[in-house]
Amino acid sequence: MRPSKPFPQPVCTSQEICDRNSIFVANIFRAASEDEARKAVAHLRNVIHASKPASHEMSAWRCMVLKQGKTGLGGPDDFELKTGNEDDGEKYSSGKILKVMQAEGIIDAVVVVSRW
Repeated sequence: MRPSKPFPQPVCTSQEICDRNSIFVANIFRAASEDEARKAVAHLRNVIHASKPASHEMSAWRCMVLKQGKTGLGGPDDFELKTGNEDDGEKYSSGKILKVMQAEGIIDAVVVVSRW
């Protein structure tokens, strides 16, 4: 049996960063909606990291989406930027990820920082 859509694959994976007895690795995935962002995080957690689960999977996403009832043919006003983040038990961490995404102008993506 094959899935109807391919599994999310990271666009890029960072090198490991060691800090205070923890290892951190960041992954960025394409995501055109909050649903796609959540699926990418779940895939990372349950499939890619299944053999070595991270203690925390902090994530933030920014997606340009159509406004309710719009077609996209009306120009830029038909779209809105949806953002979100989840700390997974790490206080304030995902907000910092989102802040970097905003500063760098990253859109239609989810960044996941895993901590072991």
